[in-house]
Amino acid sequence: MVFNSNSHKRRNVLAAIGAGAVGALGYPGGGTRTARADNDGEHYHNPVYADRVFPDPTVVRVGDMYYAYASNMEKDGEDQEEMVPIVKSADLHDWTYVGEAFESYPDWRDDDASLWAPDINYYNGQYYLYYSYSTWGSSDNPGIGLATADTPEGPFTDQGPVFREDELSMTNAIDSDFFVVDGTPYMVWGSFYGIYGVELTPDGTDYVNGTTVHLAGDNREAAKIVEANGYYYLFYSTGYCCEGYDSTYEIEVGRSANALGPYTNQNGTDLRNLNDHNSGVAIVSGNSRFPGPGHNTAIRDDTDDLWLLYHAYDRREPEYVDGTWNRIMLADRIRWDNDGWPVLGCYGTPTAQHPRSRSGDECATTGPLAEGTYRVANVETGSLLEVADASTSDGANVRLYPDTGHACQRWRVRDWGNEAYAFENANSDQLLEVAGASTTDGGNIQQWPSNGHPTQRWHLLENGDGTYRLENINSGLVADTANGSNGDGTNVLQRPWTGADSQRWTVSGVNSDVNR
Repeated sequence: MVFNSNSHKRRNVLAAIGAGAVGALGYPGGGTRTARADNDGEHYHNPVYADRVFPDPTVVRVGDMYYAYASNMEKDGEDQEEMVPIVKSADLHDWTYVGEAFESYPDWRDDDASLWAPDINYYNGQYYLYYSYSTWGSSDNPGIGLATADTPEGPFTDQGPVFREDELSMTNAIDSDFFVVDGTPYMVWGSFYGIYGVELTPDGTDYVNGTTVHLAGDNREAAKIVEANGYYYLFYSTGYCCEGYDSTYEIEVGRSANALGPYTNQNGTDLRNLNDHNSGVAIVSGNSRFPGPGHNTAIRDDTDDLWLLYHAYDRREPEYVDGTWNRIMLADRIRWDNDGWPVLGCYGTPTAQHPRSRSGDECATTGPLAEGTYRVANVETGSLLEVADASTSDGANVRLYPDTGHACQRWRVRDWGNEAYAFENANSDQLLEVAGASTTDGGNIQQWPSNGHPTQRWHLLENGDGTYRLENINSGLVADTANGSNGDGTNVLQRPWTGADSQRWTVSGVNSDVNR
């Protein structure tokens, strides 16, 4: 099977009137509501850390704690930077600020270079923090340095450069990843001029001449090598990282039986032959809420599950903070398909909510939903929301029916902003709405082509028991069954909220490959 990274991308439906128009309408009677996260302890929510700009995360486990580090960024609205911020967590989900790794800048450059893309490791009885020392927009001899400390909270003492780009006749020697194979230390690095690897000296402070290897083509960066399933997996980012909400960054992957390659992707393509942006197989790409996911690290938890921590933008957060791009930290558990390839998030996009344990559906949430294709089931009847008779006609009725596997029972959930969602039928491409924009008890629910009216927008309000109520933005009433009926073909209409099971709904993610 040939994989296409575009299959993970979600179609942007913020057209014509745009998200702001619906958000401005709000709820009848004024005010706003938010579908709050559940507090049962079974889930966590992305972003996992948004208290400060936190791009290019790297993580190490120390006893029962995890420590994460990020690139320098401006702070306090002043002409200064945080020198590698540090946060810590007991569970990878709730993070607390610790401080900065450096007390002063390394002195082996005399220009205005910054400390980027740190890479934390425990090696030789110390904490090794490799870093990129570079200037934005310049390829003038960046290099990778090393600082060490006796504790993960530092302060770290600079040990100088491991190498500069001109020593290896490379361009953009940044974004390092340190790893050890059979007792020998190695490093991979690279940013848009190829990804390369090299053997290091036993103390990890210098490189071994003549050991450089080419691992991946141009327009790739932020390499991370992870050993699992009898392979080495090379994760990397591609696309544009730093265009705010318009960023096209995504994470792709290849694997090899050998740490220094050659690496091939899911299509069997040698990564060295990929040179265009976003031309590999994406395992995480942006959605309407979280654009630009990338620059990942990886860590194992208590159950030996691997987690990917990475940065992205969040449209519910400011696009810029203190004049810099507001990239914040997300986390998703790595799952594996039957062929041993990593699967991330909700069908290849960041999750808004995720089970803390390895059980559960990453796409079935009790908080705000990621865009995707879902079944919507009524709690009282157990049947699915569908368009009657698989009709594609304007105004066709919506009802409940047992699962048939047909696309008329699948709904593409589209995030309209401000906790508003549109439900687009996968068979007809029409939207779920209240007929005639009715605001009365008993108004019928049907499908209709998209027209931008708030009667086609719904709030998903969490009920506290793992279910939702579907509240129409125009009427303030919720989706219910007709007169308490629970037979096949039961009609669906709107009623005032009473808490009855007929007004409670569950959602579960499905693949897009359904009968049509």
